[in-house]
Amino acid sequence: MKKILMMGLTPPVEGGSERHIYEISSRIPESFVFTQKNSICQNKVTVPIYKKNNFFRNILFLLTSFVYSIVLLITPVKKYDLIHIHENLLYFLTPILKLRYKVIITVHGISGFRFFDNKLIWPAFRYCLSRANKIISVSVADVDNLKKEIENIKYIPNGVDLEFYSKIKPLKVQKKITFIGRIHKQKGTSNLLKAFQTFSKKYPSYNLQIIGKKEGNLYHELKTKYKSDKIIWKGFVSDRRILFKEASSSYLLVFPSIWEALPWPALLEGLGSGRPVIASDLPGMRKIFKDNTNIVLVKPSSVESLEKALIAMAKSPKKANQIGRNGKKTAKKYEWSKIALEVQNLYNTFLSDKRVK
Repeated sequence: MKKILMMGLTPPVEGGSERHIYEISSRIPESFVFTQKNSICQNKVTVPIYKKNNFFRNILFLLTSFVYSIVLLITPVKKYDLIHIHENLLYFLTPILKLRYKVIITVHGISGFRFFDNKLIWPAFRYCLSRANKIISVSVADVDNLKKEIENIKYIPNGVDLEFYSKIKPLKVQKKITFIGRIHKQKGTSNLLKAFQTFSKKYPSYNLQIIGKKEGNLYHELKTKYKSDKIIWKGFVSDRRILFKEASSSYLLVFPSIWEALPWPALLEGLGSGRPVIASDLPGMRKIFKDNTNIVLVKPSSVESLEKALIAMAKSPKKANQIGRNGKKTAKKYEWSKIALEVQNLYNTFLSDKRVK
């Protein structure tokens, strides 16, 4: 059996790429993960990380990854048959690792991120991506963007663990609107709070529940600005069972992101709960979803568009429930078992091709 090494941070570190690595590595035999010490992954090579600041954490992880890459180059016997890079900063290791190994990179979102938009930085990232033997993108929009400059790109999306959620008994649906994610400008949290302010005047029986870490300048700013007993700052929920119960007992879920790699894990998990989902109409969304059928799409960064969608869903519970059921059917196409099998098949095809060096 061929051995695969995946590189990237993993849960309990929050994020789509972190969850992605954990889910596929758990389902692919002989796969190992180079990651941080407190990782929940099974087969792993671990290094310490700096936990108090994300910027320094990422830089330290890049440096330790560089050292480990050098070790892999000088070790007499090759430890792995293929290296699969996931973290954006780790792209820079590709030219080094390619001296001895076959390398695949999964791009977990470029649209809206600073390195892609920066004309000075992007050429360096583009060069590193071009050095990989194969690129995987979890976003249909990013595939379209990258194909203009880089070849050998394949679309394999994120997934959702519906089998895990099927074993959890959902709670009774309540009049609450739920947001799940980081309190960050990218996630559009402030737009949701503005929209809810207006919505709440027309539908005062609803609460807004924010599930995400109570930290950072934006959190404190929003907590101070939006003081209402209708807004519940739930905090971070690490237990996936509790998180699913919160989602499945919500009247609807809202993901007002300003940019994301589509479809992102939290969105798929929201759809998997069977509750209706409102999400930003980001590039590529309409290739996956049908507006007002299996999801409700709103203009990114538009408070007015979000307000109208909230009101429309509150006005028509029957329609909202139908959208929720359709959304769950859509989520079934993205079960992690199917995604992991697609990645594994790519590995097998790739490694059996003697033309690839």
